[in-house]
Amino acid sequence: MSNPTHRVVAVLNCLAQRPGRSLTLSDLARETGISKSTLHPLAETLLNSGYLLRDSDRRLHLGPALTGLGEAALGERGHLVSSLRALMNEIADELNAHCILTAQLGEWVVPLAAAGEPSRVTTLFRVGERTQPFAPPLGVLFLFGRSMGELQEWLGRAYPEPDSREVDMVMAALELLRSRGVAAAARSGTKALAEGMIFRENRKHSETPDPESFQEWMTELRREQYLIVDFSDPTPREVEWIGTPLLNRAGRVDLALCAVNFPKPLSGEEVLEIGGYLRTRAASVPGVRLT
Repeated sequence: MSNPTHRVVAVLNCLAQRPGRSLTLSDLARETGISKSTLHPLAETLLNSGYLLRDSDRRLHLGPALTGLGEAALGERGHLVSSLRALMNEIADELNAHCILTAQLGEWVVPLAAAGEPSRVTTLFRVGERTQPFAPPLGVLFLFGRSMGELQEWLGRAYPEPDSREVDMVMAALELLRSRGVAAAARSGTKALAEGMIFRENRKHSETPDPESFQEWMTELRREQYLIVDFSDPTPREVEWIGTPLLNRAGRVDLALCAVNFPKPLSGEEVLEIGGYLRTRAASVPGVRLT
């Protein structure tokens, strides 16, 4: 990425770190490492184009022109995402959690929309940010209905090659997804450390690392019991996410509706109850196709 382009991306990413964020030019200079003399003409260009707005106290925040870009980026998914927003707010309030919509975009699983202000946050994410490689054990919700060849391709993204234990765990998770329409994952200390590293790097460099750079922590994550395949365990555990796939007209998974950042550890029965709740609520939205 060229230096001028890098600076534009750095400014937009800095202001997008949380909704409603606004900063002075001095704040932006400090957080992005770009000098004020360089930021000034850059900010004026973004202001003139509507990508930034300036408050009466000279603070800058994201502008309305970005809304149109975001809607255009959603493509054919945009209508369904818009239809689900009100429901996502209700789900988030009911569960005291975040409710998110994710999509598989090439080599990544990316949050497209989010709702909620939970009392406890254990899983870091940001809408639009690529921090979840579509590689074992991540992205299992998008494997529903895939051919054996596509499943093998996904397994082939793992290095070193998955052993029989790992393959058996994935197949068990897929069987539960087929039979119950729900999948879930346990909270992992390895993934928590990786998320912190990724978010720090993204803020510094405004670029998403190549999936291969995730190999070390992905390999460690694969050694853990990440995917939940036994819902009969009554012992509460920290759960990272519970989700259900949403299908497009062709019967392929287009989006995944998930809940994350729960207020407390959950038993296997509670995980299934929440999964069923997500499916019941999603089924009430016109245009939603469940598995």
